[in-house]
Amino acid sequence: MSKVLILRVQSPEGTKRINITAQDTYKNLYEKVVDAFSLSSSDDFILYKETHKKSPIDRSSLRINFRHGDQIYLVPEHDNVFSKPSNVSFVIKSDHPIDISTSPLSFISKLIDIKEDDVDLQLDKVDGKIPRQQDSRLCHHNRHGKCLHCIPIEPYDEEYLKNHSPPIKHMSFQAYIRKLQNEASAEKNTFSSLENISCSIKEQCLTGHPPWPKGVCTKCQPSQMTLMRQTHRHVDNIMFENGNMVNRFLEYWRSSGHQRIGFLYGRYEIYDGVPLGVRAVVAAIYEPPQETSKDSVQLIFPDPQEATIHKVAYRLGIRRIGWIFTDLIPNDKRSGTGPVIHHRGSANTLFLTAQECIMAGWFQNKNLNKCKYSPDGYFGSKFVTVVVTGDATGQIQFEGYQVSNQCMALVKSEILLPTYDAPELGYIKETSPEQYVPDVYFKEKDSYNNEIMKIGRPLPLEYLILDVPTGFPTANNQMKSTFNDTCSIIKTPFCIENRTRTDELQDMDTLALYLQQFAEIDVKRANSLPYKATDILADLHLLRYLVANDIFQFSMDQIDPLFDALRNNDLNGVTTWMESEAWQTLLQLLQIELPGLSSSMKQLTPTVTNEQSSNWTCSECTFLNDNFNQTCDMCSLILFSNKKMNVGSNRLDLASASSSDASSDNTLPPQYKVLTLSFNQDCTSLAMSTPTTYSLFTISQDNKIDEIHNCGKNRTIDWFR
Repeated sequence: MSKVLILRVQSPEGTKRINITAQDTYKNLYEKVVDAFSLSSSDDFILYKETHKKSPIDRSSLRINFRHGDQIYLVPEHDNVFSKPSNVSFVIKSDHPIDISTSPLSFISKLIDIKEDDVDLQLDKVDGKIPRQQDSRLCHHNRHGKCLHCIPIEPYDEEYLKNHSPPIKHMSFQAYIRKLQNEASAEKNTFSSLENISCSIKEQCLTGHPPWPKGVCTKCQPSQMTLMRQTHRHVDNIMFENGNMVNRFLEYWRSSGHQRIGFLYGRYEIYDGVPLGVRAVVAAIYEPPQETSKDSVQLIFPDPQEATIHKVAYRLGIRRIGWIFTDLIPNDKRSGTGPVIHHRGSANTLFLTAQECIMAGWFQNKNLNKCKYSPDGYFGSKFVTVVVTGDATGQIQFEGYQVSNQCMALVKSEILLPTYDAPELGYIKETSPEQYVPDVYFKEKDSYNNEIMKIGRPLPLEYLILDVPTGFPTANNQMKSTFNDTCSIIKTPFCIENRTRTDELQDMDTLALYLQQFAEIDVKRANSLPYKATDILADLHLLRYLVANDIFQFSMDQIDPLFDALRNNDLNGVTTWMESEAWQTLLQLLQIELPGLSSSMKQLTPTVTNEQSSNWTCSECTFLNDNFNQTCDMCSLILFSNKKMNVGSNRLDLASASSSDASSDNTLPPQYKVLTLSFNQDCTSLAMSTPTTYSLFTISQDNKIDEIHNCGKNRTIDWFR
């Protein structure tokens, strides 16, 4: 058997090794080179023995004459010898050690299929470099030239971030990606790969050993972790569209003294305060079911309305972007008034407790950030945490945070635990037969100022927390609100869901009272309508109730046109939807709950008078009648001089029942002037009195009216003697 020799072949695409024997010929050598470099033909290149490439190797059938370890040189005959799309070689640069067992092509196919957030797509097209002005002392060129002192700098430049006013502690995520790309090779097929951290043991190891605790190897066990302060963050600023939504959220604490949790709904947009920055804009706060007390809050899972609120938010162009919770302790605990205690938010106290870090990490793992530079298709999270607490002056302040990717990995593997007596410390679970836990270390300085490594039992939470500036629009930089929180007409907003402790209940009565404040506005005195149709319906809590109530639910097909109009701020679209049959039917139901609403309900929707139309629509059953009919063919509603009265229901136009209005209408026959109208408790019978009759009616479930008694027919009764 011939001895196997290794021959090195150097080419423009790199060096490869091939195995040869003394029995091989030069023709066989060319064939092996074709296989090694995956080329199409041996006629596309020439092999040389020397570096100066003057003596080509022919393709004869003679036996080769090489020694073990010799190197030959491959020279292509034309430019596109190695340009084959199916065999492109990719270089992957990672911020963590990665498993390269998967094909790079599969990673690229994932990259193409991933749909990132709109803000990431916009930032990906931006150059991101920071322009600089010419320095009169250092720049000696004309105004069109550039030198070392005035060329644009990268968005991750440490000196710029440090000297910025105010200083920028964390670079943006997009700037972090640019930094990885610039540190990688400059070749066009080089990618920056972001590997997600894992603290869990692999369930199925390819080596075939028994699963934990019976077996473990270096390929399936997670690597040990050293906690490092994360240099980048996915969200660089949190902005509430207005302060009214937060005041409504805090009303629960003001009225009950209990803490509260809410989910933030809004959008992500470009933030100019940080190079390539992202801002989370909060448009509304949804309060899920929860059990509250003065010092704790417990969420109730699952939320039966979670899918509904997600669907409504998606149709409105917003999404769940974070969560908010209160940690407010009044200075005067007996009265519950006065300033609040400053007990967190500084280096001398704490920022987030271990339990809050675990909760934030759990939410961030549920709301991952789609990223094309990760083989998994996601990396980190844009989900934010807002804490409402007291500042040093006793006033309420808002603090924004995120937890690092390392914290997300610890929480996902369920190995980070809170401590019993020190809320500012966490604790790493120890390895057990049920779970393998990798070692987690952190660095600190000892009494001699030497940096030492310590095991994370316990560990300081400062390594896991990223602070995010949080605020509200200023007077000079107002932000347009998505919903009607800033509408001055609204004195009583539609109540918030899941607030039974403070006696706030979403039902038809509260909906009728909410709409009544719009209907009672004196339009003639104001000369114009002081509100828009969007002001009535642009409320996330109201829209959720319309879809999820138990009495009259709107299907998504019925309410989708309204969502489209609100998302596009289309006033005509909202007005058109309010003329729809579904909305008009709801208004009729509301008049049953609040009869006084019927006289002013006409202002909530555009109407067409009888003089302008050949038909008239019944205000009770919405049936379209001919103009010459004085009664509704469907429900027997009587029409006189544009005044409507239905003796078959408990809905009455108060304008026709008032004495001043009735006396001013001389065309109304006396027998149709209603003096009294009353119902029994369950609205199954009706009593009506006119100047000539007193009648009793029964009302069936299908709204049919039957007269059961009539006193004084064809004679005038003196009711006031």
